[in-house]
Amino acid sequence: MGPAMIQYHSTPDSPVVEITVEGKITDHDLREAIERMRGDLELNGKTRVLERIEHFSGIEPKALWTDMTLAVSVARKVTRAAVVADAAWIRASMHLARFFTKAEIKAFHVNELEQARAWINA
Repeated sequence: MGPAMIQYHSTPDSPVVEITVEGKITDHDLREAIERMRGDLELNGKTRVLERIEHFSGIEPKALWTDMTLAVSVARKVTRAAVVADAAWIRASMHLARFFTKAEIKAFHVNELEQARAWINA
């Protein structure tokens, strides 16, 4: 297997989880990230997510099902989410996420990463 397409980063003194997605998402990578996030949200008081999506090239069909079933329950614990993406359709689709979470969601272009970090930490 190649390198993970989902990189997960969190620091103990911050409520923010930062996830970077590149290339194609596999079911294995997604399950791993969701389980780490579940632990952070339930045990470590994390409530905010910054997701960077660059060079996205698709998602395994199995991973799509995992995303719909596992990720939705985790998303309910998130209070604020920033999505930083290079593709306009990803940013435009953020309004769909509002059906699954009460979180405040905001989309940013990849060149607005610092603004997204400032907003998610505000």
